[in-house]
Amino acid sequence: MLVQTHFPRSLSRARYDQYLASGWFRGSVMLYKMDLLCIDERLFSVVNIRMNLEHYAPTARQRKVMRRVESRFTVTYGHAQPNANKEALYAQHKARFKGFIHNTLSEYLSAGFQGTVFDTREVCVYDGDRLIAVSYFDLGDQSMASLLGLYDEGYGKYSLGTYTLLKEAEYGKRTGRKWFYPGYILDQQSDFDYKLKLGAMEHYTANKRWAKLENFKPETTTSFKIREATEALMAGLKSLGLYPKPWLYPYFSMGYMGPWSAFFLRLPVPVELGHDVEGMLVAGVDPETSGYTLMHIHPCPDASQFLNMEPSSEFQTGEAYLNHLYQTGDTLLAQGSLDDVLELAARWAQRPDALSPQCD
Repeated sequence: MLVQTHFPRSLSRARYDQYLASGWFRGSVMLYKMDLLCIDERLFSVVNIRMNLEHYAPTARQRKVMRRVESRFTVTYGHAQPNANKEALYAQHKARFKGFIHNTLSEYLSAGFQGTVFDTREVCVYDGDRLIAVSYFDLGDQSMASLLGLYDEGYGKYSLGTYTLLKEAEYGKRTGRKWFYPGYILDQQSDFDYKLKLGAMEHYTANKRWAKLENFKPETTTSFKIREATEALMAGLKSLGLYPKPWLYPYFSMGYMGPWSAFFLRLPVPVELGHDVEGMLVAGVDPETSGYTLMHIHPCPDASQFLNMEPSSEFQTGEAYLNHLYQTGDTLLAQGSLDDVLELAARWAQRPDALSPQCD
C-alpha cells in the first residue's frame, strides 16, 4: 500500500528495531510508511536509508567540525524535554520545512500527549546559557533513528546541523547499536542528500530488502512509473484536441487514512480535463494498480477537521499544486488502460456543459 499508518499502544525497543528495518518511520505518536512526496513542485519517491555503525568512523573533515564546536560550546545528551528555548528554535526553522508541518515542537514529538511509546533522546549545544542547537533521536535495541535537527541560524559557520547528526551517530556507536537510520533521501537529487555525507549507506528496496545505495535504480521507483504514465496520458489527451492541466496533489495520503479514506482523492498527479455540472473531471494513474482512473472530484467543505498539520508555504503559493483537500465524486473509470481513459475523455469533451481548463 502506498501509505500505511500504525498507532502503537506499546512498543519495545526490539519491536521498534523491526519496524525500522521494514521501512517504517516515526512521525509524532505514530509509525508510518509513505512511498511518495510532493515537494519542490515535483513528485518524488521516498528512499529509506541506514548506516552500519559497526563500520562507521568520522572522516577527517567531520572530526574537524566536531573539534571546532566542542572547543567553544557545551554539548549535553538527555531525554527529550521540549521547553521555550527549543520551541523558539523550532519556530525559527518552520519556514524552511517542507510538506506538512506540526505547529509546535511538542506536537511534533508527542502530538500533545504527556508521553509516547518511543524512547526519544536529545543532544543540545549551548553557547554559555544560550541554546544554539538541538536534535532528537529515538532508541531501539540495536538501532536508532534520527528525527529532527534544529539550530540557531546565527551560528551557521559552525555547521551545527551536521554536528548534531554526527553526535547522534557517535552516541549510537558508543552504546553498541548497529544501525543508524537518518531518515530518507529522494529518488532524484534534493536537499535531503546532505545525509549521505555521514557515511556509506544502504537503501530499502522495492523487494523489501536492504542493499548498497550505489545499486539504487531510480527507474524502479513508483514516482518514475507515475511520471512516465502521466506523460503518456498528457500526450494522448492533447492528441484529442483537449487542454489537460497536470497537478501535484500533496493531500493524496488522506485517501489512505482513517475510516473516511474512501471519500478522498488518492491520485498524487491528477490531470484536470476540465469542469462540467458534476464538478472537476480528473484522470490519472493509480499508484497501487498502475491502471488509469477517471473521476469527478469536489473540494471538501470540512477540510480543516481532517487536517491536524499545516501545509508548508510552497503548497499555498506554488502554481503546481492542487492546494485543497478533495472528495471523490462519481468514478467513470477505475484501473483502466490508456486507450480506455482516452475513449471516455473524448466522449466527455462532446458534452455541451464540458469546459476545458483553457476555457474556465
